[in-house]
Amino acid sequence: MSMASHPAEPMVESADGVPIHYQVHGSGSPTLVFVHGWSCDQTYWNFQVEHFASRQPLVTLDLAGHGHSGDQRSNWSMPAFAQDVVAVVESLGLDEVVLVGHSMGGPVVLEAACRMPTRVSAMVGVDTFPDKWVNFDDVERTKFLEPFATHFVQTTRNWVSRQLFIPTSDPQLVERIAEDMSAAPPAIGLAAMEAIYHWGKKECVQALEQLRSPVFMIQAQRSQENLQVVSSLAASFQSFQVFQVPEVGHFPMLEDPETFNRFLTQVIESLVISPG
Repeated sequence: MSMASHPAEPMVESADGVPIHYQVHGSGSPTLVFVHGWSCDQTYWNFQVEHFASRQPLVTLDLAGHGHSGDQRSNWSMPAFAQDVVAVVESLGLDEVVLVGHSMGGPVVLEAACRMPTRVSAMVGVDTFPDKWVNFDDVERTKFLEPFATHFVQTTRNWVSRQLFIPTSDPQLVERIAEDMSAAPPAIGLAAMEAIYHWGKKECVQALEQLRSPVFMIQAQRSQENLQVVSSLAASFQSFQVFQVPEVGHFPMLEDPETFNRFLTQVIESLVISPG
């Protein structure tokens, strides 16, 4: 892509002292806070920055161990990543925030929302909460993770290109993302992936029960079964709405930014019209 951002951007320390880099665009409220997924970085939201920056305040950030943020963390967990988001939001003094989390960023923004309920107006999950995070048994999880531990680069490349896209996906985009994600630090990538599964088994349901803000999902249409986890608890949410993006793989914000941005605009407008 190349998924690098400028090192001179603002920085704040997370709860454990790791420096977190972020960028701010626009002003007003509510503020969109975009959180990337596993082995990605804040540049995966470039189409959203382009589209929303002139009309809506927004923040993008690199989670610890990703992009330009620091990597000196001993405990890679979803709550630790959530603290990265909390640190940025609190340092900017934001109090009407829409947290948008892609893939691993879904659990991250969910945990962040639970840590600052008065600041968060809504949570938007983007192609996130796959049923396998919760339903994998330990044997299946080990079988999935082992190749990443032994051959990180090749396994990541294969997984991205074969599992995260559809046959009609743009081959150049597939190649760029496969190359980018496979260049992540293997130790951090593996630890973060293990943390996702641990969170799915142990903390997911508890966090969903704690959540008080409206929940929106922008999912690839192919991932309908991924909604099972969240939908099963939807009755306890103040509101729950799903938008499905047809004919995309795991990166709807990059593969069909026009449709994605339209859905996200609908989310914002629904909050402005009927604030929670």
